[in-house]
Amino acid sequence: MGNFQARYKRLLSSRGFVHGTYRVWIALPYPLRKPATAMAILGLLLMKRLSGVDRQDAPTPTLGLGNLSYWGVPEVRLEEYTLRVTGLVDTPLEMTLDELEQMTATTRSVRMDCVGGFRNNTTMRGIDLATMLEAAGVRPEAETAIFRCADGYYTTHRIQDLLETGAFLAYEVNGERIDRFGFPLRLAAPGTYGYKWAKWVVEMELVGGTPKGYWERLGLPTRGRVGDIW
Repeated sequence: MGNFQARYKRLLSSRGFVHGTYRVWIALPYPLRKPATAMAILGLLLMKRLSGVDRQDAPTPTLGLGNLSYWGVPEVRLEEYTLRVTGLVDTPLEMTLDELEQMTATTRSVRMDCVGGFRNNTTMRGIDLATMLEAAGVRPEAETAIFRCADGYYTTHRIQDLLETGAFLAYEVNGERIDRFGFPLRLAAPGTYGYKWAKWVVEMELVGGTPKGYWERLGLPTRGRVGDIW
């Protein structure tokens, strides 16, 4: 079963496979794409149960980590990199990686379930979002955080969900800084599918209302909690 999981992760990491699957999926009219997506997720949840993936609790070796990046890995110049916290805040922030690393760090064991069916169990190190939001001063009307990434991707989370689950911005995975896993900064959002774990984060914008992220607008579950199908 371990060999099957390894081969499956390699398949999902293939850009050719990902792009081909996307073309078939996006060709469906939205009224059909939404229920088709729900059925696919239910099928993958069943596959995870039958294959034992949902019982996989041991740490995943770095070389065995699954990773899916539709647009590939962007080139991030560390000497120019900053994280911006904007929108409905009292004090907008713009911080370099060096400044971020000087903040109080947290190290946690976290589980990420990909909507494609694999699971990564890792130890990540980074900065609690609660600390970041406190420094920026969240305004009462702010409901949602939009995470924008260096490759143009974006996803959204309800601020309350982020705080309740202890979400954080990670710069290390299993003690390493690996570009393809989101370095210099990746959102770790426990309890949600991997497409909600934004990689190469460059901006966190706080807004009112509950706007949808990139994949959510196309048909994936809006909150993206593991087990959600809508």
